[in-house]
Amino acid sequence: MKSLKLMKSIPLFLFVIISSTLFTACIHSSNSNLDHTTLEYLGHSSIKIVTNEGKVIYIDPWSGENYDEPADIVLITHFHYDHSDIEKVEAKKDTVYITPSFDFEDKSTSSTFPSTKIAGIKIYAVPAYNEFHKKEESFGYILELGDVMLYHAGDTSNIEEMKLLSNLNITYALLPIDGIYNMDPIEATVVAKIINAEKVIPISTGEDGFYNEENIRMFNIENKEVLKPGDVIELIKE
Repeated sequence: MKSLKLMKSIPLFLFVIISSTLFTACIHSSNSNLDHTTLEYLGHSSIKIVTNEGKVIYIDPWSGENYDEPADIVLITHFHYDHSDIEKVEAKKDTVYITPSFDFEDKSTSSTFPSTKIAGIKIYAVPAYNEFHKKEESFGYILELGDVMLYHAGDTSNIEEMKLLSNLNITYALLPIDGIYNMDPIEATVVAKIINAEKVIPISTGEDGFYNEENIRMFNIENKEVLKPGDVIELIKE
């Protein structure tokens, strides 16, 4: 397991501001105001989000290569090496790292989940655990991105807290389905029905981060949206 150096500062490099009038430029430019927030599936559990205000968020950096834009926020669900390779991410002076050891602002008992607000984005820490991941050392995350609610489950199984997600009107749920250290496709199908998100994106689909079409096929839900590593979508609430 690689160590996570939370306090490591990476120098800020100059980068070219690309016009947001081109679709491909919209995907790769963090300084442009985009029409919609975009999500790129980097592979395994790794996600890149660029908001319509140009904020760049990486979740579980490890897989894929498109880490060329400096991060405003880095979310780590747990400290296993294949979820926490922050050396791939270029940091700014004010980059915020959120991990299971993060001190959330709102930890009141009246709140369903502890939360914080960074750069206008509200982020909730959601329980994620099983026999391979201790509850106190592992999170999922919910992000409020305008009118879109996005849930990244991290590594988890079907746990009691999943029932609490069903009332949150989640737009996109990203669920692991490899069945190695988390849910298999059958268990993930049950969880997807409990959460009742508008769309469900399978992640962590195969062993060692490989894309597994058979697991995806067995993940049998009608509102499934399949992304291959490198695919980019706009996050839109229907």
